[in-house]
Amino acid sequence: MMHASIQHSEFYHAYKVTTADLNRYGIMHGGRLLTLCDEVGYIAARKHADGDCLTRAVHQAQFHHAVQAGDEITFHARVGLTGHSSLWVFVEIINTKDGRHIMDAVFVYVAIDESLHVRQVPAIHAETDEEKQLQSRLKRIREAFSRV
Repeated sequence: MMHASIQHSEFYHAYKVTTADLNRYGIMHGGRLLTLCDEVGYIAARKHADGDCLTRAVHQAQFHHAVQAGDEITFHARVGLTGHSSLWVFVEIINTKDGRHIMDAVFVYVAIDESLHVRQVPAIHAETDEEKQLQSRLKRIREAFSRV
């Protein structure tokens, strides 16, 4: 099986927050942010796996700053770690206007075939120091998760 770089799996998505995204406090609903993160994370996972994936888990979702209607945010997803059939994707959201870190989370996907059976994915390779740090962080999360 081939190896691919983390950079190859990267996916960016720009989004403009509308009033339909807001909760009763006038800020973007956390569930809406999680849904969008899952969708963006899926695209990065699918890109790396070269096929369909299903969401398996969400880890360490953290909300750092609120966003309001009219704010433009950018989602950045990348596969940072793989197992036999699993893909660990780090997703972060940045406010495009001021660069504030809105949220981040780790999504785990499993690659599937057309019969919904798990299938093997290419190993991921960290090249830069930042990618190696991300991969180490994801390994720690995976280890903690496997002990549960």
